[in-house]
Amino acid sequence: MSWLEGIHYQGRQWGNRALDRHLRVGVTGLSGAGKTAFITSLVHQLTLGDQPAHLPFFAVVAQQRYLGGRLASNQPLSLPRFPYEQNLRYLQQRPAAWPPSTTGWSQLNLTLRYKPAEGVRARLQNHSELNLELIDYPGEWLLDLPLLQQDYQEWSRFCWSLFAQPHRQALSNVFAERLRQADLNNLAELELQQLTDAYSSLLQEFRAHAGTYLHQPGRLLVPGELAGAPMLQLFPLLPEQLSASSPLLQKLTEHYNSYCDFVVKPFYKQHFARLDRQVVLVDCLSALNAGEAAMQELQQALRLIMQSFRYGPASIVSRVFKPQIHKVLFAASKADHVTPEQHKALTLLLQQLLQQPIKHSHYAAAKSEAMALAAIRASQAGYIEQGGQKHPCIRGLELGAAEAVTLFPGDVPSTLPSADLFNAHPFQFPALAPSTLDVQQPLPHVRMDHALEFLLGDKLR
Repeated sequence: MSWLEGIHYQGRQWGNRALDRHLRVGVTGLSGAGKTAFITSLVHQLTLGDQPAHLPFFAVVAQQRYLGGRLASNQPLSLPRFPYEQNLRYLQQRPAAWPPSTTGWSQLNLTLRYKPAEGVRARLQNHSELNLELIDYPGEWLLDLPLLQQDYQEWSRFCWSLFAQPHRQALSNVFAERLRQADLNNLAELELQQLTDAYSSLLQEFRAHAGTYLHQPGRLLVPGELAGAPMLQLFPLLPEQLSASSPLLQKLTEHYNSYCDFVVKPFYKQHFARLDRQVVLVDCLSALNAGEAAMQELQQALRLIMQSFRYGPASIVSRVFKPQIHKVLFAASKADHVTPEQHKALTLLLQQLLQQPIKHSHYAAAKSEAMALAAIRASQAGYIEQGGQKHPCIRGLELGAAEAVTLFPGDVPSTLPSADLFNAHPFQFPALAPSTLDVQQPLPHVRMDHALEFLLGDKLR
């Protein structure tokens, strides 16, 4: 972005913030939680889904005051643009496919137009506008935020305490042995890169292995524009290798500090320090499938991440000079993978999983809400009759399958399951592929109208 372009863009933002006509919304979630699908659906609902029958709980639509949404034409050309149109093409394919995961940060700006319901604006204006900024980024990068609270040695000890967990230990043993054989006085470029590659391979194995969520540094998995940068030669030394100073320890400490100062801090300031509202997406069902250790690590990862955000009440001063998150939507994604009768239990499970972050947001006087939703519905819910009784079920296409199936995916626990329950009752919730969709019609969803009302409803009155 040029200097002059940046001045004009920031000036428009400040003006709209002062008039309460601008919102910056961050969609937060670990890899696989459904951020790309959520943003794609949200944009589609706001630009094409403005029918009361489709969004009955989105008040501005239900009251027929919504005049429509358009992708903004004034988004600076130098800002990476969220690939909304490409994502729709994946959903149009035959067979349809989920859009690919995010590999870099991006932004999409919308202008929403509506008729004011009350007040001075309703009497003096035919319509009002709200400028909406949506921010997306790889879930892997989100995991770097806790690094700002640790130094290199603390991070190394944290990593190896994590790797000692039963569901990680077998995979980490090979890398641990490689470190034991390393010469801590050898700073040769080839040796540094080989150790980094070995650690990167370990992170890739962890990510492919169900039940692991904390993968740091995230840029080793999704480097973006930093591919090949020396500061990405970064890995945790064994705890016993931290007790005495060595050239390798000093080099890795230098790389860690540079990574925090020149990657993590600017990433936070640019994308998170100016958020007004936040969506936190959590895939509880995949964690249940992976077992007790996965649920515990997911809870730990979310707790560490949420500590990095600034929450507080809305005011004109905070809007213009010091933005803070004053509304948080906690959402259990992929609610269409279970029957509707299980949605309440899924919401309760989410609330327990995020108990500490929810309390933190309440303490800071931010408003929050928890719900189960599906940004793009991939199943149909119904009933089958057996023995004269009706039983709830869903019908959908499992990933990799050729034919749709009708099944009852199972009960969702309303509290965090005990080890005994995990051992006695393995969870097997399906992974569903999208149905081929007509993108000239609003995308099917579960509770996106509730989500829109919570996130935007008060600004569209």
